[in-house]
Amino acid sequence: MTNRTHTDCRGAAATVPGCPAGRTARPREAAEPARCEHGGPGEPQRREERAAAPGFLTSSGFVLTLVGRAARRRLAQEAAGRGLKLWHVMVLCVLADSPGLSKAELADRLGLSSADVARVVGDLVSAGHVTCDRDEADRRRTLTRLTALGRETAAAVDAGLAAVEDEVLAPLAAADRERLADVLGRLAEHLDVAQFGLRPARRRT
Repeated sequence: MTNRTHTDCRGAAATVPGCPAGRTARPREAAEPARCEHGGPGEPQRREERAAAPGFLTSSGFVLTLVGRAARRRLAQEAAGRGLKLWHVMVLCVLADSPGLSKAELADRLGLSSADVARVVGDLVSAGHVTCDRDEADRRRTLTRLTALGRETAAAVDAGLAAVEDEVLAPLAAADRERLADVLGRLAEHLDVAQFGLRPARRRT
C-alpha cells in the first residue's frame, strides 16, 4: 500500500503517519526538524500546564530549607569559635532560660533522645559550664544548672546568636521580622512533634 505524503518543510515531502491527508504544513525554518503540525488534541494545553506548574526550587518548603541551612552553618561557625557545638549552645540557652531542669526535661524541650542529652550535658560538665546535682525535694531527680562560667558563656553565645540572626535577616525590616517570627512560631506549633521531633523556638524579646 502506498503511504500518503505530507509536505512538512520547504521543498521536502515527509511521510507522517496519522497526519490528515491533503493538508500542507506551513513553511518552517530550515533548521527545524520535520514534524507534523497536528500534534494531537491537548498538546498546546499540556505545554501551558507544564509552564505554569510551580517549580520545586521556588516552593516555600525548599526555600525554607535553604534559609535554614545557611542559618545553621553560620550558627555552627559562631559556636565553633567558642569551642562549642550547636547542641551545646542549645542546652546552654535552655538552661539560661529555665535553670534546674532534669536531663529528661532537657530532652523533651530539645526533641533529643535521653542518650544524646546525656552526652551533651557530659561535655558541658567536663568543660565547667554545667553541674548536675540531686534534687533535694526528690532525690530520684538530677537537676542540671549552669555554673558561673556557664552563665557567662550562655550570655556571650546569646549575643553571638543575635548577631547571626541580624546577619541572616538583614534584608528584612523590623516589622517584617516580627511577622516572620509569628509565622514561624505558628508553623512550629502546627508541626506534629512526634513525627518531626521539633519544639517551638525560643522567641527573643
